[in-house]
Amino acid sequence: MPCLQFSLIPHQLLHNSKNTSINTNDIKINICYYATKVHLETTISKKMKKAIFVIFSLLSSSSAIQAQTWEFVGLDSMVIIHLYVSGDTIWAGTAHRVGNLDKSGLYRSIDGGKNWVQLDSVLGIGEIAGFYIDEERTMNIYIVKGETAYISSGIFYKTTDGGENWQEVQSIVASNRVAWFGISPFNKSEIYFISVGITNILYRSTDGGENWKLIGSFPSDSHGNSVAIALDLLHDFTLYAGVSTSIIGEFFYKSTNRGESWFFVSTPPTVPNEIYTDYFIPDRIYLFTFPPYISNNGGINWLRADSGLAANTGFISFYQDNITTRLLYNLRNDGLYNSKRDYIFWVMIADTESLPIYFGPTGFFDDRNMKNIFIEPIRKELFLGTAEGIYKTTIITNIANDTNVEYNFSLSQNYPNPFNPITTITYQIPKTSFVTIKVYDVLGNEIATLVNEEKPAGSYEVEFQSAIGPATAGLASGMYFYQLKVGNYVETKKMVLIK
Repeated sequence: MPCLQFSLIPHQLLHNSKNTSINTNDIKINICYYATKVHLETTISKKMKKAIFVIFSLLSSSSAIQAQTWEFVGLDSMVIIHLYVSGDTIWAGTAHRVGNLDKSGLYRSIDGGKNWVQLDSVLGIGEIAGFYIDEERTMNIYIVKGETAYISSGIFYKTTDGGENWQEVQSIVASNRVAWFGISPFNKSEIYFISVGITNILYRSTDGGENWKLIGSFPSDSHGNSVAIALDLLHDFTLYAGVSTSIIGEFFYKSTNRGESWFFVSTPPTVPNEIYTDYFIPDRIYLFTFPPYISNNGGINWLRADSGLAANTGFISFYQDNITTRLLYNLRNDGLYNSKRDYIFWVMIADTESLPIYFGPTGFFDDRNMKNIFIEPIRKELFLGTAEGIYKTTIITNIANDTNVEYNFSLSQNYPNPFNPITTITYQIPKTSFVTIKVYDVLGNEIATLVNEEKPAGSYEVEFQSAIGPATAGLASGMYFYQLKVGNYVETKKMVLIK
């Protein structure tokens, strides 16, 4: 009978297989799952009752999978680094853990895992260090093929016929080695990649990889740097970059023009191998290490997001389900967790701790940008890539009333700030409303009207240009205010113009 034990001390939720208790001055709790029925035993003081039921509600509503049987799918000799599933067809980017290193590569099964074919054998030995498949045209695939069995970078290839033929994606980097690549969710011909070297550099192509432009050369010290990039899933043109150096520190940048220019946002608490943005929540950014961090304002401020995780667990991969459960999934070296988006509280999915998710000693596979979690929406099956093949389970969803992310009224801090001459203001509204955004000087004089129209529910961006038009061309350096007004809702923030 699997049980959860917890206290109300932050970051102390543990997953256990026995009935256990934690005592504080106010609370003693056992939570045990009996099949689909939950038994709750509590001894609590009056002042803790409300907090207990809030947390219990979060636990019971965030877990989309209770006690399920995990079924082995295939590729038991393979480390599964990348995974994509459509009906009975499964694609798996792999590395071979021991022996037969020439078998590392991209595999496909069209019968649910019974039979497998390697698609990239003509490219030689090497693991799949990067993978992208066009969801609408699954014959179009991009991979980064490692040059040996355990190298997390490699040569960039693409196929337009499902793997029958491969061609190398042209590169302006002499070594042609790629550490990471990403494809815009708004334009599939827009590709970004980070080159391998002492100093990581970011490039962009707008024609499917035929031509490339250097768009990111970030700070580095005598030992070079490492760079992690995120493409904003809600706003075209927007990118984020985390830069880590061994001596001069870590930096977080943002671009609102596809990387043509970058501005400093903050000093992040960490820079992992990859940064993630959210499918639904504007300005939400995830940094996964231990502890993981999130930002709800585009990287200006960072919050720990480790509630529910056991201490010092290693991060393996992250997945956002934007169709079936709308949950976040976080694979760590002690199990697979999920959480709702609005309140990050990780709950371990039953029996995943018994799966072969040990990917080797620290440093063996922890530098990989793994994408080995996938939910097939038609059959509602969760697939998990492990260190010894692929497993799956059926999803039991209990979040039917939480399938839509609700917008709230909010006005974000402008980017960049201070600015000259252009800055971007982001806001969101929960329903169709008449929206007004105006800019004022410190004396309360109206400088400009940026928005004055009816808008449907959603998230929006608007630019303020200090040097355009007669009203703003002569603006002096100093503090200004911008105000969002929607019905009775009013929010004001300050910004600084520096000339």
